[in-house]
Amino acid sequence: MIDVIGGGATEDEQVSTSRKLQRRSQLGEGRRRDREMRFRVSDEEYEEICEAAHRAGAAYGTFIVHTVQAANRQHRSGHELTPDICEELRGIARQLNRIGINLNQLARIANTTGQVPHELPAALVYLQNVLRRVDASSVELGRLKR
Repeated sequence: MIDVIGGGATEDEQVSTSRKLQRRSQLGEGRRRDREMRFRVSDEEYEEICEAAHRAGAAYGTFIVHTVQAANRQHRSGHELTPDICEELRGIARQLNRIGINLNQLARIANTTGQVPHELPAALVYLQNVLRRVDASSVELGRLKR
């Protein structure tokens, strides 16, 4: 028997007409799904979709629609964060440049006088804070790449 997802009824749906009607009514708010989509999947893909839909307690079509909607929301939210992260990285690059200049000046003073300047501990604390921001931004970028 050939099962069709998105078009014909599967054996489960033919056996339980009341369950089919119940699921259709769950769409709610007077909305209906009037469009029909037909597509082909491999045996492995079919089994994966069926098992996942069963675990979710949803009809195949409902499961596929919800999965696509979730992926679409995730994709959109990733693009909204990218400009913020890029600006954050630009700010970090500017701060690292300034820190590098300051550290070079402090090193020149230390080499010239033979004494460590009193500003060095504060510069190192500031550098540690900027490096924490770099770590946080790289983690966020890693999440977006998934």
